[in-house]
Amino acid sequence: MTELKCISCGKSLNKEGIIFKCPSCGKKIIRCNHCRKIGIKYKCECGFEGP
Repeated sequence: MTELKCISCGKSLNKEGIIFKCPSCGKKIIRCNHCRKIGIKYKCECGFEGP
């Protein structure tokens, strides 16, 4: 199994975080709770950007 890393900060995801599909292409997006809480942007490989 591959290690899950936050798309925003690159840190390894522990028990807390979220995995969801990109609204544009459906690719898996992984975010840690810290980046989500402070609103750091992320960018999918397809070019979609989110808060």
